[in-house]
Amino acid sequence: MDRSDTHSIAHDRLHADNFAFPEGLDISDFQLLHHYTISTSYTLAVVPGLQTFMRVNLPQLAFSHPFLLHAILGVAALHLSRFKRDALEANFYMTKALHHYGSALQTATILTSELDESSGPALYMFSSICFTFTLGLGPKPGDLLLFGKTGISDWLAQIRCMRALLETKPEILHHADLSPLFEISIRNMAHTNSGIDHLPELRDQISRVNPPETELKTYMTALDQLSERFDVVSSYSRASQVFPQQVFVWLYLLEDDFVRLLQEDKPIALVILSYFCILLNSIGSSFWWNRGWMEHLLSEIHSSLGQEYRIWMQRPMEETGWIPG
Repeated sequence: MDRSDTHSIAHDRLHADNFAFPEGLDISDFQLLHHYTISTSYTLAVVPGLQTFMRVNLPQLAFSHPFLLHAILGVAALHLSRFKRDALEANFYMTKALHHYGSALQTATILTSELDESSGPALYMFSSICFTFTLGLGPKPGDLLLFGKTGISDWLAQIRCMRALLETKPEILHHADLSPLFEISIRNMAHTNSGIDHLPELRDQISRVNPPETELKTYMTALDQLSERFDVVSSYSRASQVFPQQVFVWLYLLEDDFVRLLQEDKPIALVILSYFCILLNSIGSSFWWNRGWMEHLLSEIHSSLGQEYRIWMQRPMEETGWIPG
């Protein structure tokens, strides 16, 4: 959406009459909602049914849950900030994005501590937007996506809560607000595993190092789950678009123990994460919120490893085309 199409949301915000809307929203926020509907929602999925859900059903759910509406406005503003060449406009949208996202996160954090079925669907969708927003902000030094210098990422904390919710209250899967999402996702993510181990060399390398038994079990579980993702991605033809959720579900499934090993800079855990970058690369740069993460993660991991384990990264480096700076 360019300046001629929108008449510049930033310009309108600065010059519109002082007119306040409920929930602290103003005219520029309604224009952000318009941008979400006609543009941003289409960038959150590649499957037509999911695009429709994100464009139609999600805003409808958000009208009953203001924090989710703030999240939608936040990701729309972030989307615009990434493509504005004018520094003033880019800064305006980024400020709006951080404001709306911060407001949404604050409320969601409170509601998460009091999980119930009424707020469950909205919180589940917020966790998805939270993930997209985190990626869309772009990587920062020391950021390994799952956590940064300040600790566990907001999106991971939300995902953990949602995972707990689904385990204790599986009926939420059949909630009227979410059932279309899960039905479409299950239908499109269905995959018959070939049984092929796509990471045999890495598995052998880890076994030869002979890490402690508890660590070895955690590594092998992460490898099994990652190999399944490789199996899915390899089933796509060159002409077809990889379904991003097919890749990112690996992060959702990761055990807390594996994340802890990553935080402790355990080299084997870092190497496994570098192999995940091969899958990130398969998504490509067609999703604005994914850009830059593959290169950043490989750089962070490479700089954190000693010479011995850097050799283990040869396959991720070759398949992504990344080279140390």
